[in-house]
Amino acid sequence: MADYFGTDTVVSELREDGLLIIRINRPEVANALNGVTSAAMENIMNHAETDKSVRAIIVTGTGKVFCAGEDLSELSEGGECQTVTEHGFGGLTARLCSKPVICACNGSAAGGGMEIALSCDMVVAAENAKFGCTEVGLGIIASTGGIVRLARDINRKDCMELLLTGKKIKAPEAKALGLINYVVPAEEVLDRAIELAEECLKNAPLALKWTKYIVHAADQMSEEDAMRFSDAAYRFLEKTEDGIEGPAAFVEKRAPQWIGR
Repeated sequence: MADYFGTDTVVSELREDGLLIIRINRPEVANALNGVTSAAMENIMNHAETDKSVRAIIVTGTGKVFCAGEDLSELSEGGECQTVTEHGFGGLTARLCSKPVICACNGSAAGGGMEIALSCDMVVAAENAKFGCTEVGLGIIASTGGIVRLARDINRKDCMELLLTGKKIKAPEAKALGLINYVVPAEEVLDRAIELAEECLKNAPLALKWTKYIVHAADQMSEEDAMRFSDAAYRFLEKTEDGIEGPAAFVEKRAPQWIGR
């Protein structure tokens, strides 16, 4: 793997097959993000978004914790947050990335760490991981996606309980609520996330991109408008080089060669 705009606190490596693995590397503070680390993640994601050689992304943490949220020791004197970039906390929570993003949650995800996990398309969690939007206990709120995504992803009563109590729940409960995809032993988290990413890598980049766009737009449209949007995207994709290559490869019984256009 080759370094991909990595830093001391954000290890970032790109595999030859296009899988980018980003690892928050501040285990001494439970991988809490300070301003420098959040900005580094923003920079990595900005490059990955426009780089055709990057086809899928995994976000994970070093050690036994995924991310404890914001490093509160670096709040400004007036209490202002120093970690929210143009695309949210860690460059992720306010970003609709055109590529699959998978969270390999190697341990607990609290506060902003929970919000990063919620912003990912899929989540693989360690059996001992805990999840919680704990901000209310600090006099603030889960403003970088926690409230909004929980309100959309789970039922109202469960959402209110999580947000108003600020409690943490274990991975199996998070799975039952539909917040994560898989619960596995800690030592298998990254491997399972890589397996998911590799399944995505078999598919056409533009098809993945437009699938994500439609999923995110669908709950903000009427069913009729969402169907029109899907049909327009299909009509565009079927005329692309990948849209022609896919059916041809199927008929010829060979693996498709995607070029992303």
